[in-house]
Amino acid sequence: MYLFSLDNKAQMTLWDEFVQSHPDATPYHLSCWLRTLCDTYGFEPLLYIDKNQDGSIAGVFPLFSVKGFLGGKHLVSLPFSDYGGPLFHDKPREKEALKELISSHSEGAKYIEVRSPLPDEAGFITHDYYKRHILDLSPELSAIRKKINKRTIQYSIRKAEKMGIEVREQNNEYGMSEFYRLNLLTRKKHGVPGQPKKFFDNLLEHVFSSGHAFLLLAFYKSEPVAGSLFLTVGKGIHYKYNASDPAYLGRTTPNHLLTWMAVRQGHEAGYKHMDFGRTSPDNEGLIRYKKMWGTEEQNVSYNYYPEIKGASSTEESSWIYQKFTSLWRSLPDKVTEKLGSMIYKYTA
Repeated sequence: MYLFSLDNKAQMTLWDEFVQSHPDATPYHLSCWLRTLCDTYGFEPLLYIDKNQDGSIAGVFPLFSVKGFLGGKHLVSLPFSDYGGPLFHDKPREKEALKELISSHSEGAKYIEVRSPLPDEAGFITHDYYKRHILDLSPELSAIRKKINKRTIQYSIRKAEKMGIEVREQNNEYGMSEFYRLNLLTRKKHGVPGQPKKFFDNLLEHVFSSGHAFLLLAFYKSEPVAGSLFLTVGKGIHYKYNASDPAYLGRTTPNHLLTWMAVRQGHEAGYKHMDFGRTSPDNEGLIRYKKMWGTEEQNVSYNYYPEIKGASSTEESSWIYQKFTSLWRSLPDKVTEKLGSMIYKYTA
């Protein structure tokens, strides 16, 4: 395999052309997302490619070398991403690439994590923990809406509309600043650190400017009360982040309307599916919510070598996770904002 440079525009153009043409590609494989991670967290990119005899790209395999809080490093494909992994059209060549990866890095890295299904013979240990939910956007909009739960989802959409919630697309600095504010509130509520402001600024500079993202904000009496951020690739939309002000949730139910507006907008733009992202099976409420949109549930396979390790392998039902989230909720807001920006990179 060969290495491409994230700083080489010509190479990244070829990289993105291949990614866009691959049926299993995700927004996380695009160079604009990889650049965002690199510029925000300082991870070292390892962008492997395989070539055909004519020099064209036969496969890509993006990884990052990530340093641990107590030292050492591990390889992740891809950090802070629902999915990652190699993209090959030829499975035997993919297996060879994985074996070469293990041979090259098994001594220097504590472990390797690949967030995608891999061939059984590749030598990795599979951890089937997360779920994903896919909504088919190809039918008529009326048929899509008909599959959506009436008692909870459709009722909440109508309630938000009656309350005067207005949804606007805000792909700009103002929108991202408001989303960052809402995101801190949401992450604190769930007891987990929030991403640094720099991450959202880089998203705007790299991913939004490339046309692979859009941000919807819900306004109540001119006040932004909720937002949802979506990534795009090919014919798919990926629901990446949602954030909201807890003070307005029950009264105005803005999140249901936000999701519906994204579904409608995606359908009208010709997208074929919406991926609601990965979900921990321990979060039964969120699993139930995503199913109520008429989605198809699928398993998400993460693979590790030589053993299962890392933040993404920590189940939300574990005592470590429960203790950490409880402690984080008890900290003052100013402390969690500053501390979160410092430690978030170590949860990759």
